Amino acid sequence: MVIWKSQLERNDFPPVCAMTGAPAEVWRRFNFATTPGWAFLGGALIAAVMARRASGYLPLTRASVQKLRLVTWGSIGMLPLAIVLWIAAALVAPSETDSFRSGVTAVLVLLGLVSLFGFLIGLSIVRKMVAPTAIVKSQQPGYYDALIELRHVHPVFVAEVQRLQHLRAAQMGAAYQAPYPTGTWK
Repeated sequence: MVIWKSQLERNDFPPVCAMTGAPAEVWRRFNFATTPGWAFLGGALIAAVMARRASGYLPLTRASVQKLRLVTWGSIGMLPLAIVLWIAAALVAPSETDSFRSGVTAVLVLLGLVSLFGFLIGLSIVRKMVAPTAIVKSQQPGYYDALIELRHVHPVFVAEVQRLQHLRAAQMGAAYQAPYPTGTWK
């Protein structure tokens, strides 16, 4: 679904949950960024600087917000868990040749790596599968605003936004129509 960047910034959406299509109860802020593929050649700093960004609020249900929080904080919580497991592994590490302590240390290090991968996969893949995502297009010549392609949004939300866009376009068209003269010209 394609929207204007200004529409996202103004929160100009019908009160329909973007994730479930149910009546919206809250509005949640989303930050979207799209980096050109070539920018990664210059490193993470260049990629961050060259990213096209857009932010605004989308309508959601409380259950959808809870789901997003669970995925986000569940993923973020994996990083401190990995650090704690590695510290525990360092404390348990054998000072001599002790096979039991070596095994416990290996298990703790392995669990720390699994937790680290859970953190990376959770934020980079799982969250994008659950939450609405977007591609921020570059502003085209002759257009006042940039376009944003919203993805992972519910079809009912898409239909309501398109209905609102068509209604606004019809209102704008009616406002710009010049009245035709009824008399004759001399």
